[in-house]
Amino acid sequence: MEPITVLSDGSRSIAYDEMIPRLRQWIVEETCEREHEGIMKEQSGWEKSRYCIVDYKDASCAISAANAIRAFMPQIPLLVITDFHSLIRKRHLQQISGSGEVKLSLWHPGQLDQWLSEIQRWLQTSPQDNKNAIPSTMSIRS
Repeated sequence: MEPITVLSDGSRSIAYDEMIPRLRQWIVEETCEREHEGIMKEQSGWEKSRYCIVDYKDASCAISAANAIRAFMPQIPLLVITDFHSLIRKRHLQQISGSGEVKLSLWHPGQLDQWLSEIQRWLQTSPQDNKNAIPSTMSIRS
């Protein structure tokens, strides 16, 4: 079971095979706890994922991929990757369906360790990872 699903077109050449094992240590313990409690026993394969990284250069492809996984898992937290050459902006995130957290992350080639630290902070504060965490965006109506 892989706790992080990556949907990518591969155009940024991010070494996810090297990155994912480093991130896994932050979430495996709670995932095992949830499996032990029986929360995830009925799911299989990618449906057991706790987080999803969406990495497409084209904004419409990124939105389509995000909405595809959210169709099956509306609460999964998404990390959408962008860079200075990509046209993915915050306004595009409003087109993503579902109720889970969505974060836009700026990719800097050659700064993998700094980027991993940013992702690890996100994993630690994500409502999916911490039952008592407050989402970064809340809708309040009076």
